[in-house]
Order: sequence, then structure tokens, then C-alpha cells
Amino acid sequence: MTITLKDGPYWTFVLESELGESRLIQQDWDFPRAASAFGWTPCPCGETDGTIECEHRSVSDMVWDAYEFLNSRVGDTIDDPGFFG
Repeated sequence: MTITLKDGPYWTFVLESELGESRLIQQDWDFPRAASAFGWTPCPCGETDGTIECEHRSVSDMVWDAYEFLNSRVGDTIDDPGFFG
């Protein structure tokens, strides 16, 4: 099954499955996971998922970076890595 990243209301995103199901991506902790699914890497060190500080980057920097990455990928479709089952 595929999912598509769409703009959501008020600084959010929506993941929509090809079956019409949707998931709202709205909290700081949601952005890194969703961005990673679309190819974003929180830090080259590989020691964080973007929600835990590493010695190279703060969580706030990674969350904002993930948000900006998602914003640049609105409209992209990928295979569902597990958001819908």
C-alpha cells in the first residue's frame, strides 16, 4: 500500500493511504518519524531518531529540520512503512 504526504491545517501534515485512510502529523515528535519515512536522516552519526539529542544536534534543530523536509516533500507518495498497519 502507498501513502501520500499532504498539507494539513495550521502547520501540520496529513498522511493519506491509497485506501483513503488518513493520519494527522501534528506534534513535534511526529515530524522526525514521518520525515524519516520519506528519506530524511536526523544526523549522519546514526545515533538518534530525531527525538533524542545526540552530540551533534539538538532535538529542536532536528524537529525543525524534519518539519522543513516534510514541507518540501508535500505531494510525494511512498510505500507505507507501517503508519497504516
